[in-house]
Amino acid sequence: MSDPLQSKVAEYSSFITNTLQPKLQLAVNDREETEKEILEYAQLRSKLQMIETQSDGAADAKPINTLVDISHQTIYCNATISNPRTVYVHTGFGFHVEFTIEEAIAFIDKRIMFLQNDVLKHRVEVAMGIAGDVEKAIELLEEFKEADED
Repeated sequence: MSDPLQSKVAEYSSFITNTLQPKLQLAVNDREETEKEILEYAQLRSKLQMIETQSDGAADAKPINTLVDISHQTIYCNATISNPRTVYVHTGFGFHVEFTIEEAIAFIDKRIMFLQNDVLKHRVEVAMGIAGDVEKAIELLEEFKEADED
């Protein structure tokens, strides 16, 4: 392999390894994080719907005993929800809003739609674009190698 061609192959290999592959990994991680958030909201919605059907709109709903995650799914503690008619829901950017169960379910439905139609769609497009860039760079490397063999 000639010196200029060898340096181009090394340059493109380095670009793929040091730039494109880490960007692709970050994009995939972002997509997976969004998918996880959608799943968590869907699980919360099903739990709220279960609470809603159990209370059947009773004015004095019975307290609910539950486990609460206090450390990113590593430590849980027992808790009693004294007023299961209202809940606090994480709405983003560290904010929690108090909702009635009906309002929380409506918010969650809107949030899931937003995450699926806007955030996830964008993150998938970004990941696919970076994956396409990686493929093109690998094809270019193969062309360099073929040109050297000729």
